[in-house]
Parts: sequence; structure tokens; C-alpha cells
Amino acid sequence: VLSHEIAEIDMKKVSGTSYSKFQLLLFENYLVAFELTEEETYNNRVDFWGNAVVTKRNVKRYYQHFKMKDFSEIRKTSHDKETSYIHLNHYQGPSLVPSSSLVFRFPFGKQSDCEDIHNKLEELRKKSSAEIMKGSDHLDHDCIVFRKEINDNSEVMQHESCKDCGNFFKGKLQTGINCLTCNDLFHKECFASNKDDDYGTAEEKFDDPEDLLITPTDSREDFYLGEMDQKNANKKLKPKRRGTFIVRFSKDRFVISKKPHKNDPIRKEYDHLPVSTVTLTGEKWIYLEKGFAFKNIDDLIKHHRKSHKLYFPINSPDSELTERNSMTEEIQTIAPERRQTNNIPQINVEEPNNSKDEFMHGDISKEDAEERLKDKAEGTFLVRHNNGTYKISLVLPSSRNFKHSVIHHTDEKFSLTNQKKFESLKDLVDNYMNVNPKNKWFLGKPLTDPNSEKFFKNRTDDDIKIERDLSRRKEP
Repeated sequence: VLSHEIAEIDMKKVSGTSYSKFQLLLFENYLVAFELTEEETYNNRVDFWGNAVVTKRNVKRYYQHFKMKDFSEIRKTSHDKETSYIHLNHYQGPSLVPSSSLVFRFPFGKQSDCEDIHNKLEELRKKSSAEIMKGSDHLDHDCIVFRKEINDNSEVMQHESCKDCGNFFKGKLQTGINCLTCNDLFHKECFASNKDDDYGTAEEKFDDPEDLLITPTDSREDFYLGEMDQKNANKKLKPKRRGTFIVRFSKDRFVISKKPHKNDPIRKEYDHLPVSTVTLTGEKWIYLEKGFAFKNIDDLIKHHRKSHKLYFPINSPDSELTERNSMTEEIQTIAPERRQTNNIPQINVEEPNNSKDEFMHGDISKEDAEERLKDKAEGTFLVRHNNGTYKISLVLPSSRNFKHSVIHHTDEKFSLTNQKKFESLKDLVDNYMNVNPKNKWFLGKPLTDPNSEKFFKNRTDDDIKIERDLSRRKEP
């Protein structure tokens, strides 16, 4: 990335004898110099006195490029009151290397330019020579900076991806870290990240809740139904839960048919996505979006599961519409234009108050939570509010006992990770109760607060009447 451009400056190498005019381009790691000269051309014409006519024009030619990190010192000096200099010195051991050391000259009146350019050069030198930040996974590893330029004429995608997060390096000039020990490429941020070994914290930091909705597939048979038209695809999807998808073959191409989930921006009852074919370097590739081509339908589906909300393959048990997931998915995902017509009045359904949710256990400690969850089935959970923070306590398999995770409450929203936030505790709990039971964030059956359950069950009509009278008088 171009950081700064100097249109014209007097420069010479320390080994040189005279200054010349140069244009400089300053990049993050390089200084590129172009020499500015005048070129004379003769066009076989003469003037009135018989002299040859000479045409002069300004010419810019590439001169040399220098690595910023090679400059051991950038120093500003003034030999007299009228002229300032910037010295870019390259040392090998104690000795100056004249052929790769530069001097810039600034005449009288250009002192402010000298100061600005000196500061810019010093900043770039520090950045280029800064030590590569290593995260906890690479502390003792050998690594170098990775750079790769993408050719505009290339027919096949050449982008590299980060081994840690899986995302592509972006831009025409891709930059990152090449770990020689791991023999893999990483984003600078991913390479420098410190992985927390604590079980609960690590999950909260890196997991995306949406990943837990994606049901794994064992083979193409989980989602591929062969040749089928759109009408029959809709019939197959109708009794399934939202987020279910199938792959079918129609009119000489694959088509992805899905029943859009509530997370999907598509607000139709069904959606059908044709898969296109392209020939690259003599081979046939298929793609759903330009820039991402695959050799077979299995790889294409694997890549687009999350981006296109393809959560449940149709032959998976998770695609079945049950009483449990119908209330949390079907009602919320009805398209807006289907909720009300001119002849049918709209019915508003009031959401229950979070404070009365059965999973809430109030202000209890970690020890109290474990005592209440003792001897309960795997997956049983409760939500508590302790020291000003919401927490989920969960029964794990016998070898792991219990798990306690913090529920973050920021900007009036609740979350377990940094990726997805919910409007209420109930929405958060409902989401994790409806993921695949094999997923590590799965919540099973909520444990009702025994105190509130006992209180509500044992209240008599007289108790309720007294409470109402006291409420009217605003007394305790």
C-alpha cells in the first residue's frame, strides 16, 4: 500500500558525487526511486540560421528500490543555516555501506518538508523492522513475512487462505505471516493471537453460535435427491423445519432448494438456487457465486453451508419439524406479507416476561448451582445472576462434572460469544436448546427454580387477594 509520495527531491547515494532530481514512492516496506531527467530529441529540422531543432521533454525512469528495514539509521542534519539533509544509512556491522545509503538535500525554505519526510521515513522504518508478534501457538517457531501478488490475467483463483481462521487473504497484494515451522500461512492477527487454555473461556472467545446449527453430513446421500422439479422439491420441504435444504438435478444442472431459516435474509416460503458451470483451463467447474468454483457438488455445499444458511440436510433427523422447534422457528419465520391480509385481522402474540422464565434461579453461587444440578441428567441447565453477571450452569458428562459460562450483557443484548447476540435471555436459551445435541453448546432440559416453583404452587386465593390489595396501596 502506497504510504507517501514525494514528487521531487534532491537525492544521491553516499557513494555518489552529485545530487540528481528524483521522485520517491514510500511503501510500508520499500522506498522506490524514479530519476527525473530531460531527454533531447532531434526531428531532422533546422531553424532560420541552419541549426538543428532540438526538442526537450521531462522523462521519469525507474532507478532502484530499497528495503526500509535495511536502513539502520535515519538522521537529520544541517551543515549550514540554509540547507538541511536527511541521511538514510545502511550498516554492515560497524561499517557504512555507501552503495545502499542515501542522502536527501533540502534547500532554504524547505525545512518544514525536511521535518515531515524525516518523521514519515522514521515511522516506516520502525514498522518494517518491527519484530513479528507471535501468539501462544507459535512462540518458538521460525517465521517470515508472506507477500503474494495476484495476476489480473489469471483464470483460476489463486488466493491463499489463513490456516487459523480459514478466511482468504484479500487484495491484489496478499500479505500475512509464513510460519516455516508449521509450513502454513496466517493472518498477522491470527498468528499473534493467544489461545486461552481454559475450557469455558476459549469456547466463548472463538465459537460462532451459527456454526452449531449446521448439521454435519456423512455423504452426498444426506442431501441429494436426484432428478426432481421445483414443485416436487417444495412438497419434500413442506413438512420440514426451516433451514432444511436439498440438492436436486433439473434441466442439466444442479439446483439447491431450501426452506429459509429465520437467520436467512430470504423472506420466501421456498428458495431455489441454480448451480452454474464454467470451463477453466480445460476442466469443468461448478459455482454458486463468482470467484468460488469447485470440482464437485459436495465441496460446493460444504463451502456455502453457512453463507447460504443450509443448516439441515433433508435426510438428517435434525430436519424433522417437532413441537419443540416449531414454536421457536416456524412462527418467527413467516414472511411479513403473509402475516396479514385485508380480510383476516392480525393477531399479536405477547412474549412471556424474561423474569418469569423457568430457567432463572436468581442470585445463587456456583456451589449452590452445582448442588441443585447434582444427580440431574446430562444437559440439564439453569441461569443464575451472580455478582452482577448472568451465568449458565450446565451438567456435563460424568467425567467433566459441571460447566459455568458467562452470559455477556452489552448494548441491551445477550451473548455467549462475540459473534451472535440476542434480544433476550429467552431467545439465547431457545437458540442453544435447538442445536444439534452433539454440539458443545447444546442445552438440554431447563431446571426450574425450586423456590419459585414451591412459592407459586402453594399460594392460595387469599394470598393472591392480599398481594393485590397491598399493590393497590403501594405497601410492602
